Amino acid sequence: MKIEFDIEKEFIEQAVVNSILKNLSYEATEARYGARKGVEIAVKEFIYSRKEEIIQEVIEKASKEIIRKAAPKLLPKLMEVLTHE
Repeated sequence: MKIEFDIEKEFIEQAVVNSILKNLSYEATEARYGARKGVEIAVKEFIYSRKEEIIQEVIEKASKEIIRKAAPKLLPKLMEVLTHE
């Protein structure tokens, strides 16, 4: 018994190209995911290693913002309360 197939060269070429593109796409996706995960881990490690310093910096900036924005509104109210008593 003998079985023969007649497959066109273009069909084989297209199948090979599609297979290669599929593998490249998969590898690129995996590489992007790996890079993203690596950056995520590095950022977490950096933040946790400088946690106290970062918290102090945030508190300082928040304090400055409160003084800059709240004080101008607070002072007239205080004056108003103090002058009415």
